[in-house]
Amino acid sequence: MDDHTRAVDVAPPQSGDPAGWLPEGRWEHATLRRAVVHGVRLFNAGAYHAAHDCFEDEWYNYGRGTTESAFAHGMVQVAAGAYKHVDFENDDGMRSLFETALQYLRGVPADYYGVDVLGVRTALTNALEDPAVIDGWRIELDGERPEAGPTDYAYAEELE
Repeated sequence: MDDHTRAVDVAPPQSGDPAGWLPEGRWEHATLRRAVVHGVRLFNAGAYHAAHDCFEDEWYNYGRGTTESAFAHGMVQVAAGAYKHVDFENDDGMRSLFETALQYLRGVPADYYGVDVLGVRTALTNALEDPAVIDGWRIELDGERPEAGPTDYAYAEELE
């Protein structure tokens, strides 16, 4: 494991047995889990640009061709697509970003670092036909749909 992905203060999953959680009771890449938690919460609060930054910053830690890289890159595209749809009313741009996200997320396990990736892929696929389906859509993390608090916004601000 690379040193840049270690963090001892990252909590275990709240439910389930997601890919990335190791039998010895730790995350394989704890900084990825940290970025996921903050990124999903921010996404669910409608802070798509901040969510994008969380996933993008972590994406840079992984080499091309890894599942971690594909997942983080896919989630960057998800956040950017939602940003295009909601903030700019640019559904063609959203579709393009969601199509790319679907390509990246294709081989990622259905429950990856706590994210319901199958649910994400389903929402993106449905949004290609009807962009309105993502209005109010929230990503599931550990069986819940959490929203951001002050620590999530602070995390994203530190990335800038």
